[in-house]
Order: sequence, then C-alpha cells, then structure tokens
Amino acid sequence: MFNKVISLLLFLIVVSQINAQHTYLGYGTLSNHILDRMEIKSGEIPNRFFHSATKSYRREAIAQYADSLSISDSSYSTQDEFNLQYLQNDNFEWSTSKSTFAKRAILKDFYTKKAALYSIQIPDFNLVVNPVFYYQFSSEKVNGANALINNRGIEIRGNITNKIGFYTQVSDEIIKPNYQIAEYVKEKQVIPGVGFFKNIPDPNSYNYFLASGYVTVSPNKYMDFQFGTGRNFIGDGFRTFILSDFSRDYVFLRLNTRIWKFNYTNIFAQQLQYPLPNGGTGEAISKRQYTATHHLSINIKKNFNLGVFETIIFNRDSSIQSGNTFDVQYLNPIIFYKAVENSLNSIDKAIIGTNFKWNFKKRFQTYGQILISEFILSEMLSDRNWFGNKYAYQLGLKYIDVFGINNLDAQAEVNICRPYMYTSQSDRMTFTNYRQPMAHPLGANFKEFIGIVRYQPINRLNITAKAIYAIYGNDTSGTNWGKNIGLSYLTAPLKYGVVIGQGFLTNLYLADFTCSYMPKHNLFLDFKFTYRKTTSVLKEFENESAYISLGIRINIAPKNWDF
Repeated sequence: MFNKVISLLLFLIVVSQINAQHTYLGYGTLSNHILDRMEIKSGEIPNRFFHSATKSYRREAIAQYADSLSISDSSYSTQDEFNLQYLQNDNFEWSTSKSTFAKRAILKDFYTKKAALYSIQIPDFNLVVNPVFYYQFSSEKVNGANALINNRGIEIRGNITNKIGFYTQVSDEIIKPNYQIAEYVKEKQVIPGVGFFKNIPDPNSYNYFLASGYVTVSPNKYMDFQFGTGRNFIGDGFRTFILSDFSRDYVFLRLNTRIWKFNYTNIFAQQLQYPLPNGGTGEAISKRQYTATHHLSINIKKNFNLGVFETIIFNRDSSIQSGNTFDVQYLNPIIFYKAVENSLNSIDKAIIGTNFKWNFKKRFQTYGQILISEFILSEMLSDRNWFGNKYAYQLGLKYIDVFGINNLDAQAEVNICRPYMYTSQSDRMTFTNYRQPMAHPLGANFKEFIGIVRYQPINRLNITAKAIYAIYGNDTSGTNWGKNIGLSYLTAPLKYGVVIGQGFLTNLYLADFTCSYMPKHNLFLDFKFTYRKTTSVLKEFENESAYISLGIRINIAPKNWDF
C-alpha cells in the first residue's frame, strides 16, 4: 500500500508540472547504425541531442540531430544524404524537413507522410498509426517442418495537448523455430524475447502475443519520465554486459536527466521468474524480482564519453506471494545502492562498472565496458582463480568508409565474461527475466569474438556480413560450471581453479549474410544466409546447420538469433 501511495504522489507531482512530451525509437532498427555512422563522421558526440550509450533514443532528438547536420559537406555520400532523409521521415513529427511529405497520398487520408499509414497533426493532438508485419520463410527444417516467422500487428504513437506522450505495439506471432531455438525451448521452456506461449494444433509451432507500451511526461526541458512495458539497452557495442534487449519485455520506470555534458538515467524494473511450464494451469503466477539501475554518462571532450553505472537485484519474498514488493529504499535516484544493501544487511546482488567511447579521425570509434559483480582484492591479485572473482569486459572498434570506400563500415568486438558473473546466493535473485539473460545472451563463462561488415552500395540496399566465434563451458542438468546464470553459485563444484571455459567445453561458429532492400519507407525485403556450428566434448551439444531465409518486414526490426 505504501508503494502505491508513493507512486501516486510522484505521478501527481510530475503531471502538474508537464511542459512537453515525446516517444522513443525502438532499438535494433536501421536508424541505430545510421546514427552511429553520422556521429563518427561528424567527429563530435551529439551532446545536446542524446548520449548514445543509453537507448532507446527520443524521436525528437533524432529528428533535431538529423536536421542539424549539413549534407552539403563533401564528406557525405549520396547514401548518407538518403540516410539523413530517412531519419527525418521516420521522425517526421519533430523534423522541419519538407521531404517527409509523401508525393501522392492514398485516398487523400492515407500515407500523407512517407512514414505513416495514417497520421494526424493538429494543435494539442498528434497521432501516428502504422501496420506491423513480418513474414520469414526458412529452408531449415525441424521435424519435417520449415522454420518460419509470421507476425501481424499494429503500432500507435502520439501525444495529447503536449502533456502526455504514448506508444503501443501489439502483434500476434506464430513461429516454427529452427533447430537452435527448438533446443533452447526444450532446455529452458521459454522462447528468447517471449513470455507466455502455447502450442497451436501444429506441434512444431508456437503462438504468442507481443505487446509493449508506455506513457511519457517531461516536467522540464532537462528531464523526462517513461513508464510502461518494454526493454532497454545500455552500451555502444553489438553486445553489452550492462543491460540488453535480449529478454522479454518487462515493466519499468525510466527517469532521464540531461544537462550540460551529463546524461543520468535511472531504471526501476520488475522482472518475472519461474514461469509456469508451457501449458500449465492453476492460479499460481510467476514470481517476481526487481532491479534498480543508474547510469551516468559524461562527455569529457567533444569526442570522448565516459559512463559509470550500478545495478542492484533483489526480491522481498514472503510466505504470501503477493507480499513481494519493490523496496522503496532503492527508489532514491542518486544514492549508492551498495550502501543501501549493506544497511539492510541483505543478500541483494550489486553489479558496478564503467563504459567508454572515443571517436577519432572522423573514421573510427573505440568503445568498451568493464563490470564487476563481486571480488576480494587479495583473491583478484592471487593466481588461485577464486570462483567469486566475477567480472566481464568488452573492447570494440568501429571503422567507417573502410579503405576510402563510401558506406563500407566494419566493426570488431571482443567480449569476455567469467563464470558465475550474474549469479547470486539465491537462484531467485539472478540477472534474468523469465529465464532469459538480461545482458549477454550467452550468460557467462565465455569468450566471444565478433566481426561485422556493413555495406550500402546504393540508397535502398544494405548488405551485412557477420561472423561470431565463441568458446564457453556448458552446463548440464546436473552441473553448474557458471554458464547458466539462473543457478545459485552455492552449487559451484569448485571454489578455486575456476577458469573461463570450464565445464563441457564448447565452440560456437556462426556466420550470417543478409541483404535487405527497402523499396518504400520501412518496407524491407530480406535475403539471409546463416551457418551455425557447435563442437563440444559432449556430443549432445554438437550441431551444424546452414540455411537460407526469405522475408518481408513492415515497421519492425529483424529477428536475429545470433548466439
């Protein structure tokens, strides 16, 4: 009851002071790479618009950033000019560009804007409605059935009287999973990025709803609040150890403060644990755990950014299931969470770390992360490899216009994570959501090497080649070598001599080649070739597959199971 009263008071205070509102662009879209490229090419971090480590971006900020760039500069290619217009069209509510208007509307009222099936822009009210569609057919067969994705839905965003912003996307999806995902479902009883699902009459298929939505308010030009169901991503790499969008949607409150060279983000969230088995019945509901994350991003120079962050994971279980509530002591947006955890004498789990980004020579960006979950300095300095030395780090490099070839961009990234990184004493308090990692999809206990090449030979065609190699130590149902972060570290078989790759040593080789053509705004035709192979000391972890996928997408990011 106390939590509800506090929440109501905060809401009333915020609403009484509202000046403006906005909506966000979902992570994983074409815009993310365009913004990365434009930032590196400009030589300056877009300080007054957004800080790239904290995603998703505000649509208003994207439009204003695109409007601010001068495409008359000879360093910009024809494709760059097209990409800037894409950003303006995609966020037309906030752009001053006249290119956002369609040349010819349909039935006078539809597609008056290039990026909206239906839109209304009048004083005190703005509305954008778009269809969502995704159909992908694969040559890979599991139990005699070709893998496929079939998604149909709708996306709605807008604002009312410049006081309330809103967004929702709802879709119904059917998949026939490939071998990799079929094995994942078999092991964990969940589908990556999905909550409750059910079998349809076809035993090889799964059906589920995907729904996300939020409201936004801004008490002043420096702060904004977002409350709803969705995902977040913190980091500048292809992967992140801080917070990723891999798991299913979750309920969260995000507070973002931007002033001078600072961007400060707070995320208070509720995750679900221990879902009922597929097809389960009864009145029981999934148990809950909570996280509080704060991330401070500082632009030290015009081309160098440094970030520090902290995440606390906790639950307050009781004999009455509904008694598990958010601990209000973690609602303090600026306190050091570890100090709160110590004062409570709790076993809450804390993760701290730092990240950085440096743009140089208008061609390169280097970035990285270092995270620590638990350590004792004397053990860290010794050579005994104590199991409690839990840390992870990332180092990456982006290179645009490789060898002077316009719009040929490359990226290399290394991710290394110690065993048991995201685990705690209790298997009810790990950095997971619905049995899915909230950071890296491989969990922990691995080394990963990633290479990506992106090429845009003409305006509407994007080609991406991706190669991933990883080595990790697998767990079985009766062992805990540190990869499965949903287990308690108290079941670790060793206290010393713990090294990356311990357990059932497995190698992952993954290659992916994608051609995506966009005949109309946010309408994509995809061709994909995927090769995936695993070798292991244990035969059950070995597999090899190669397949072709053909797809069509409208207003939705591609689904990539690249782990």
